[in-house]
Amino acid sequence: MWKIKKHFEKYSTQEEIAKFLLETGLNVKDGRIYCNDVLMSPSRIARTLDVDRKTVDAAIETIEESEELSKIYRNLEATAFFGNVAPELDAGVIEIAPSSPEEPGLISSVTTILADLDVVVRQCITREIEFHEDPTLIIITDSPVPGEALKKIREIEEVESVKIS
Repeated sequence: MWKIKKHFEKYSTQEEIAKFLLETGLNVKDGRIYCNDVLMSPSRIARTLDVDRKTVDAAIETIEESEELSKIYRNLEATAFFGNVAPELDAGVIEIAPSSPEEPGLISSVTTILADLDVVVRQCITREIEFHEDPTLIIITDSPVPGEALKKIREIEEVESVKIS
């Protein structure tokens, strides 16, 4: 996120807009905001964030004036999150609060445990510390997660807490 922050040092509201676009996967091309290939209304973005539409336009301009930002924002994609519909899909959900979000290896440790138990991972999402007070690793599996996995995941040093549903 530091690559993005430096462009908005003087414009905190534009930075808020840029963070929103990044987190939601909305891309910026040719002076417009898109959700994948669907054109989004700057006015709706402004209402959602409770900011002025002109500020949204200014954020778009700031993004497009920077080659570095433009490369990032024109290639973003919105992706479906299956965690909220996992029960309807007969899938499992593992939510992990890491003890040290900056430490590497948590995802590989968890997926190794799941692979050893023949549990297939369908989606892995992190709620980043830049966007959320409590960073979380969320893993969606193709079937309910066995209790044995919960026990083994709790033993991982980088895990502060874990919840399976």
